[in-house]
Amino acid sequence: MESPSQPPALREGRIIVPGSSRQLAAYGLFHPQPDRHRALPSGSRTFVAKALEPDLLWISFDELCAPGTSAEDYSVLAAGPELCVIDGVPAPEPADAGSRAEAWEQFAAVLAVLAARNATLFVVGTGPMDWAAAASGAADARLRASLAGIDRLLAGLGRVESDEAIAVEGVSGS
Repeated sequence: MESPSQPPALREGRIIVPGSSRQLAAYGLFHPQPDRHRALPSGSRTFVAKALEPDLLWISFDELCAPGTSAEDYSVLAAGPELCVIDGVPAPEPADAGSRAEAWEQFAAVLAVLAARNATLFVVGTGPMDWAAAASGAADARLRASLAGIDRLLAGLGRVESDEAIAVEGVSGS
């Protein structure tokens, strides 16, 4: 049972590294073409989503976690599409600092919102996604807490870390 002080963890979706077309296609996901990019206004800023449809939000990590984005800016995610894809997620490092550390705090906030509404999430990373290891090696307490929170929120998602590890499932998407 989840602690009342912490949001529930995400249970549906995958962490996919490196996010090859073959890996994504196994889940019915295909990189959106530029003509599918859409503005997503929220709070004090407007996100540029790679795809925004009634059943899909596809957005990059850098867009979602840009410097200066506030927690209120993520309110739009609370009622967003059931299926979310966040791509371009960098490999976490214990030495992340400055804007990268801020981005991890923001990413944790995004995941909490998505977990609270039981969204299906695909995290597409650029390298090994080991938030627990990065958290344990982080000297900065805020970074350590953010990375540990991300690890907890994503612990229920399966991982696909090579094209050979793909098991075709009945997941539809874009």
